[in-house]
Amino acid sequence: MGKPAVKHRRLIVTGGVTALGLATALGLAAPSAAGAQTQGHLKKVTVVADHLNNPRGLAPAPGGGLYLAEAGRGGKVCMGGGEQGTTCVGKTGSFDLVTRHGVKRIVTGLISASGEGGVAAEGPVSVSAGPRGTFYGQFGLNTHVVPPKGTIPAKLRAAALAELGRLVRVAPYHSVKYVSNVGDQDWAWTNTHRDLAPKDFPDANPNAVLYSHGHRYVIDAGANTLVEVHRNGVAKVIAFFGVPKGSQSDSVPTCVARGPDGALYVGELLGGFYSPGHARVWRVVPGNAPRVWATGLTTVQGCGFGRDGAFYATEIQTGGLNEGPTADPAGDVVRIDRWGHRTHLGVGKLFYPSGFAAGSDGAIYVSNCSIAPAGGMGPKLCPTGGQVVRIG
Repeated sequence: MGKPAVKHRRLIVTGGVTALGLATALGLAAPSAAGAQTQGHLKKVTVVADHLNNPRGLAPAPGGGLYLAEAGRGGKVCMGGGEQGTTCVGKTGSFDLVTRHGVKRIVTGLISASGEGGVAAEGPVSVSAGPRGTFYGQFGLNTHVVPPKGTIPAKLRAAALAELGRLVRVAPYHSVKYVSNVGDQDWAWTNTHRDLAPKDFPDANPNAVLYSHGHRYVIDAGANTLVEVHRNGVAKVIAFFGVPKGSQSDSVPTCVARGPDGALYVGELLGGFYSPGHARVWRVVPGNAPRVWATGLTTVQGCGFGRDGAFYATEIQTGGLNEGPTADPAGDVVRIDRWGHRTHLGVGKLFYPSGFAAGSDGAIYVSNCSIAPAGGMGPKLCPTGGQVVRIG
């Protein structure tokens, strides 16, 4: 089983054991890695919602609210013996609406698998506002990770088969329509392109969905691809993200955003290496080869453009990806303006941040403590569980 969008979480099947494992015309110059000016700046960070279960993708919703994907807290069916230890599976994932009045869980009872205690769950991972009051939701992974019959309860297994790797559309009255089995299609693509990543393929783990200008795009952190999902559900690969020869890992693209110039911008978690500074941002114009737009970032998990035209990237671990006992939970949001100058926002107040959304109020919103269940990860780390925070 290949890597996930964040190494802290994945669903692994081993012998039937399940473990969770912008364009010059618009004034936005490509910021080089070393040449970009780095500045430190602390903006006010305000908690908008907390006691959330592994909050991941965020997206603006009509009326000033935010759509949110909660990956859940796993469940009561626990199994051990996998690569990452014990995994607990349940139907605790959800798609939510966050407003000034609180959190409304729109679709509940969705598949979720986590480590013990609900930490680092996998399940619903991304959201994007659609047309006419709808929104899209994306699940991680693919059905190839689902264990054989008899390994987990039939209803849980059926939910996993129906939801993992799926793109769904949620109507204004909360009915859910399955749009595409993106994860399985990406897995099949990697299976026929093993030469691109011999150590990792076949693999698929969709991590972000974007509805923009009538198109639906999905970034797959396992397949290292950007796909467009057509009306018939077919996921067509429009970009593959490679790494330098001799890299430790593959690219692991995690997020996609539409820039002011109309191009797509893709952030990646690793860029080939676990250590800091290797993650890149790619600029993609469909029909053309992707080009690196920015370098020198670390563990990018979420990204987007603000109302100010700047690009923002959330870094889940600024010290580089580390999931051991010495893991540094410190995260960051990096702002890159149209001249390539960089500003670090919320330093010292973000831990394992993930999703990003630009608010209609000019502020930005981030899912913080994104691998924490509602009860937190201990008295000193994310004690109020997963959060959505406002920066500005």
